[in-house]
Amino acid sequence: MIETVERPITRPARTRRALAVHTATIGGLAAFLSATLIWICRLWEPGVQYVSQLGATAMPTAPVFNTALLLLAIAAVLVDRSLVSRGGEYVVGWSVATTLLVCGLCFAVASVVTCSPGCPIPFTEGALPQDLIHISFAVLGFVLAIVAMGQVAVVRRRPWMRAVSVVTLVAVGVTSFSGAMIALLRGDTAVGGNLEFTAATLAIAWFGVFGLQVAADERRIRRNAH
Repeated sequence: MIETVERPITRPARTRRALAVHTATIGGLAAFLSATLIWICRLWEPGVQYVSQLGATAMPTAPVFNTALLLLAIAAVLVDRSLVSRGGEYVVGWSVATTLLVCGLCFAVASVVTCSPGCPIPFTEGALPQDLIHISFAVLGFVLAIVAMGQVAVVRRRPWMRAVSVVTLVAVGVTSFSGAMIALLRGDTAVGGNLEFTAATLAIAWFGVFGLQVAADERRIRRNAH
């Protein structure tokens, strides 16, 4: 009699755990693939100074770069979906899953609405409305990625993941802020561009590491449940 009561509850729970493992794993790998494609574009066009320029209209790297940005959006949403089954474990003020979902949607918009040639700063000479849309969503997505890092950094789970999040958060914050200041002050664009690429790579890699960590946690829970 006990078995007939428990089976309908246990099987759906195991199915959800299995799905969470798959979505988190695919999300993590998608993030690493995104970073790889962006660096392929970077090596393809070494003269490009800033990340978004790789996806600008008429750039030969645009199809690959925008695919990479869409992959990052998919990675964020998949990791978000895998966290839903964790309940309140990843909640700091609000759910980390919510942060990742909005972050992914921002990158998805940025991958579709690309910069105009040269990717000018919004409201400057030659800038078009699409530049404002792309840069706004790309920056918001990047900021939300940093917020997610901060949330994970204070969650009392997996000390090594907390340490990775803190180190990445600081590194991304310093490099991205320095790159932005150099750009705004019309400084050395080569240095600013390298800092921006470094910040983007670290942030994307964090998505990959976090996704695989969530998948590992789900596997462990499944094993312990048997």
